[in-house]
Amino acid sequence: MSIAFEIFIWLIVETGLSFLFYSTGWLLLKVVTFGLYKNEFKDFVSYKASKARRVDLTFLLGFGFYVALITLMAYLTH
Repeated sequence: MSIAFEIFIWLIVETGLSFLFYSTGWLLLKVVTFGLYKNEFKDFVSYKASKARRVDLTFLLGFGFYVALITLMAYLTH
């Protein structure tokens, strides 16, 4: 495989995972605040268009959720 193809695949995977982390974080904020979180959910196209190199706190919350879930599963199976 060429290096260009690998970079292309990596960018596709990175965009999909970042959207997954963002949507999970947004959903967690909605559930934890009982719907009082007023930020609008961005669909995939608008999320991809507005994505900058800054770190979004909603993204970090979703990422932290999956890290905690994997850690819990590893702890329970050990």
